Amino acid sequence: MDSSLITTTTAPRVTQTRLLDRYVLPKVALTVITVASLVGTWLTMTTHGAGVWQQVVPRWLHLISLAFLSGGYMWKALFPRPARKAGQVAAFAAYTSGQYRRFRRLTRFVLPVFIAGALFDVVRFAGWNVGWPIWAAGALILLLAGLIGRDAYAPHKRGEPFAERRLAAAILALLLLYALVQAAFDVILAQGVQPLPLLVRWLHLGAFGLWFGGAVWNIFISVPAAREIVSLQVVVAASQQLERFRVAVRLLLPTLIITGAWQAYRYIGWNLSALTASSFGLLILFKLALIGLLIVVFLTCPMWRACSPIAGMCKLDDLREGGEGQALASRQPIPR
Repeated sequence: MDSSLITTTTAPRVTQTRLLDRYVLPKVALTVITVASLVGTWLTMTTHGAGVWQQVVPRWLHLISLAFLSGGYMWKALFPRPARKAGQVAAFAAYTSGQYRRFRRLTRFVLPVFIAGALFDVVRFAGWNVGWPIWAAGALILLLAGLIGRDAYAPHKRGEPFAERRLAAAILALLLLYALVQAAFDVILAQGVQPLPLLVRWLHLGAFGLWFGGAVWNIFISVPAAREIVSLQVVVAASQQLERFRVAVRLLLPTLIITGAWQAYRYIGWNLSALTASSFGLLILFKLALIGLLIVVFLTCPMWRACSPIAGMCKLDDLREGGEGQALASRQPIPR
């Protein structure tokens, strides 16, 4: 598809001249959730009697790569949608194709990390006599390696990006099932076979993965792809996708907080002295502080129009305000 056909009307690029670049907030959120995930992995491995960095880091790399894939395939499967208006069809397809190309490039780097971490954990947990999850994990690793490898390396038809969503949805379902197996590893090692802790742990891992991977997509895929072919129609497509992600986060954030608090209560209770009397409790407090910061950033981003450096992606009405955006809006109405 010739992208030059859709760039005749350009939307404004936002160049920040203020002391604080507002777009730093999504990057702060991603950094915070990355650090929180490392702390959470450390806490979980401590309950297994393996809270040393040689044991924690491989497990964290496994889970963080799983999170990238889970959130990425959530975005790929659910958020890009074909345009409803004829004048937006080419732009929506070109923008989606650009995103998918970037995601494939990143996936080619992340997939080997995921497979290596997954195999390492299978061997490690087999030695710890975890039981049935070993066989489930092995089967899912083989299936996911084949399907994700196909999506990342096989050629794709040009001009038909939305046809890729079906495979992405199947991969997403398998990744969430795989997260359930990983939750089973953690619960069995710490508490034995218990359905409620297993459900809570699965929801926690799933919520983290979908949020983290979605945040990576927004920063490293969505915005750069939009900058390649900035047009009013692309801004509309990007804004719609970002709003769908924000709706998802409104569900994922409470899930992450509630399940995290429930897991902490299982180990420490509500005794503040227990939280401050041990390194384990202090790590829990530190993670709670990170989650609190994450909430502040999440609430601040849309209010401060800090979701994207491209005007209109956070809110389409911003294109009507001042400068190049005002000139653009005067030439043609902002599509809804």
